[in-house]
Amino acid sequence: MKKIEALLTIAGFDPTGGAGILRDILTFKHFGHYSTAVTTANTAQNTKGVRIVHFEPPKIIKKQLLLIFEEFKIKGVKIGLPHKNIEFNKWLATFLKRKKVLIVFDPVIKPTSGKNFVENINTILPLIETSTIITPNEKEFESLEPFINPTNIPYTTIKGKKGNKQVKDLLLKQGEIIKTVIHKKDSLEIHGTGCAFSSALLSLTTKGENIETAFKKATEFLSNYRKKATNGLKQGIYTE
Repeated sequence: MKKIEALLTIAGFDPTGGAGILRDILTFKHFGHYSTAVTTANTAQNTKGVRIVHFEPPKIIKKQLLLIFEEFKIKGVKIGLPHKNIEFNKWLATFLKRKKVLIVFDPVIKPTSGKNFVENINTILPLIETSTIITPNEKEFESLEPFINPTNIPYTTIKGKKGNKQVKDLLLKQGEIIKTVIHKKDSLEIHGTGCAFSSALLSLTTKGENIETAFKKATEFLSNYRKKATNGLKQGIYTE
């Protein structure tokens, strides 16, 4: 029996739907993909901030992943909020490397409001080292930079690098900038932009777009996402 092709998100659960696995699933669907999902952590939060983070037992996550890969042909994996357990992250990195899938890792280190998700960068290094693309924002990259050698990472995007009146999104290949997209700077703080960008990038690359084209289209998608954001919830809503 032919396996169903799908994308997989391994991330946290945000009950507002603005970020985490729900946002990834909506983005995958927007680009025409079937979605599968595994939750690393459950949270109590709204768009004003994260109050409680409860990490799921590694044992059940491992079983979920084994069963998903048994039944589906996973074309690509997006990792969002990483687990706090370094042994699990080592297992996950080895497991995904064996599967030879494209991996986009959006290293969610700290929410806009609330305590850090990642207290020790070393716990997520196994995931960084096995990823095809990592998609930190400017602050996340500054936190990661002392721990990583960018030349060892195939591709890195740095989102939202701020200037005086501009914001830049950068695409790096093994530490060297190969593409820059410039936006006008605004004061909006939109919930879930990192998730939307990284899951859009995965969606586009697994459809066969080369990395530079996928990066440009993902930044355009994010610009539209921000324009469609609702002022009340501060999160993009797509109805198509």
